[in-house]
Amino acid sequence: MKIIITKNIILKTFLAAILFWLIDFLLHVHGVGETNYYYTIKLANALLFSFIWFSVFDAKKHLHKFYFSVFYGTWISFYYLITAYSGLVQFFGIYARYTAPPFVILGIFLPSFFWWLCHIIAFYLGIEIASRVFMKKK
Repeated sequence: MKIIITKNIILKTFLAAILFWLIDFLLHVHGVGETNYYYTIKLANALLFSFIWFSVFDAKKHLHKFYFSVFYGTWISFYYLITAYSGLVQFFGIYARYTAPPFVILGIFLPSFFWWLCHIIAFYLGIEIASRVFMKKK
């Protein structure tokens, strides 16, 4: 299978990643905040997974987008848990939290599990909006 990288794929990739990152950033800023390491890996992973979606899959079915978003949301949640909370990045001198921040919405503290759900929803919204903004012309 040969993948041709087009301008459309690049634009969709960047839009989806930026939308995901902005949603996540806004939730964190209005909640408990996070480290630069966190925001950097979120952007890098969002760019990588958006590119994978638009260059390999890019299915029109919403269920396929949802499944991929669940995969991404799970990946990014565990990626950060494993690298930051395990002490791995602290070993290399990178500042990161040692415990997961609580999920805070309108001053209400919810379990950290809700971050996983928000990662799924935010990534789904990102690829859905990017797909609609940069639709292929027939």
